Amino acid sequence: MPKQIEYATIIRSSGTDLLKLINDILDLSKIESGTVALDIGNWPLTELRPMLERTFRHVAEATKLAFQIDLRPGLPETIPTDPQRLQQILNNLLSNAFKFTEKGKVEFIAEMAIGGWSPSNENLNRASKVVAFRVVDTGIGIPFEKQQSIFESFAQADGSTSRKYGGTGLGLSICRELTRLLGGEIRLQSEPGVGSIFTVYLPLIAPIQPRRPAPLDTLESRAGDLAEISPEPVLVTAGGDRSWQAEPASSTHGTKGVEATWSLLVVEDDPVQRQYISDLMAPTNTRTIGVANGDEALAMLREQKFDCVVLDLGLPGMSGWRVIEELQTSHALGSTPLLVYTAKDLTRKEEIKLGKAAKSIVIKDARSPERLKQEISAILQGPGTEDEAGGEPGANGADAASSALAGKKALVVDDDIRNIFALTAMLERQQMEVVSVDSGQEALELLHLNEDIDVALVDVMMPEMDGYVTMTKMRELKSFGDRPIIALTAKAMKGDREKCIEAGASDYIAKPVNNAHLLSMLKSWLVR
Repeated sequence: MPKQIEYATIIRSSGTDLLKLINDILDLSKIESGTVALDIGNWPLTELRPMLERTFRHVAEATKLAFQIDLRPGLPETIPTDPQRLQQILNNLLSNAFKFTEKGKVEFIAEMAIGGWSPSNENLNRASKVVAFRVVDTGIGIPFEKQQSIFESFAQADGSTSRKYGGTGLGLSICRELTRLLGGEIRLQSEPGVGSIFTVYLPLIAPIQPRRPAPLDTLESRAGDLAEISPEPVLVTAGGDRSWQAEPASSTHGTKGVEATWSLLVVEDDPVQRQYISDLMAPTNTRTIGVANGDEALAMLREQKFDCVVLDLGLPGMSGWRVIEELQTSHALGSTPLLVYTAKDLTRKEEIKLGKAAKSIVIKDARSPERLKQEISAILQGPGTEDEAGGEPGANGADAASSALAGKKALVVDDDIRNIFALTAMLERQQMEVVSVDSGQEALELLHLNEDIDVALVDVMMPEMDGYVTMTKMRELKSFGDRPIIALTAKAMKGDREKCIEAGASDYIAKPVNNAHLLSMLKSWLVR
């Protein structure tokens, strides 16, 4: 069963990332085509601080960064804006600030402004009052020559194969276009090694909107179209910076029926987070009970039955890890579905360990609300067949036994845990022995200690030491100089294969990896 859980986790995580990318592209295409309308209303600024605390406080704690929110005197009680779009802008900027800051602080400042925007911006020049939202960080900074280009679609300050930070390069482009729609402007000040300041200037007048508000063209908005061609009800969900309010229980499908009431235990020491999760699940007719520590959680689980437990790992006293151990050793308590909701930066080994105990893992960040709601709802509404036996896909004994690759040892080098899981599962079905690492440096260290590796599968795009450098250094090792290396890359462009071969690769395969193609390639190199 743990294998099936790992596969399901990989599929869901990959799907969520893909949906986020698709929705970002749809967002941007709608904005650039001029077909997005705003839903302008008077948004109370009293909601700003709790919104930011709820979304980013745990991110700050997990990254050990100071997080300051400074709402300065003179701000109005409300501002005319589209709150969903403004929150999308601020979430993007703050997410980037935490992502690119390793030490120091991230600060959010809201204040009235009398200047700082472009002199040619007529919207801001005509406005009687202008509010400025400033995100300040002590991160890596952005070189001057790239400060304009990072606002372009798919642009990144570091676009190399060895870049340390991932992402699609759409976030800032969306921020810029949404800010323009709101009648404002976004400005950047940055110095490499010192930090960055992103400032959003908005006029305190409602932007002219002749059209009625229309939803963005997202996968969710197209869900209704599916009903016309599907004989069964279809529920379409998607991640991204969207409204995360759960649908009423009567509109979803579950084995317990539309009138069912579920019970949820939230184990979280932060009272704001406990209340937040309770509010999040309230529309689903879910009864939520919150406790602040592990002892209270175990006592509550012994007293009554819950349909799901949401557990934070960083608890005072008895840690979340200890709670999981207690649940696993108790037959009565261990049957309760567990969802881990944590700000902790998990290692690959920790993810694997949690994957065996928890139904799902959700990391606290700017985009976690909708994911948390989806994961809890999936557990609550899911059929009660999780314990039914099922064979591992493709794990037919006769096929595996007859594999020409049986007994061969492979090293998988990839910084994405999902790729490692998928490749490992496929290779193990061929009765191969698989070891994996998530960096080029670890790969070299492992090869120094293990001379029995038959083949290495190396991802080209890795942080710090990329795949090209890794393969070149592998070829310098006496014990691995003549062993096959297969390069794996999403950069399926002209000349990439030649570049991989020059770096030391024996062969090359583009992602997404075609299993049959890879197996055929492995056999051609390993079976003589």
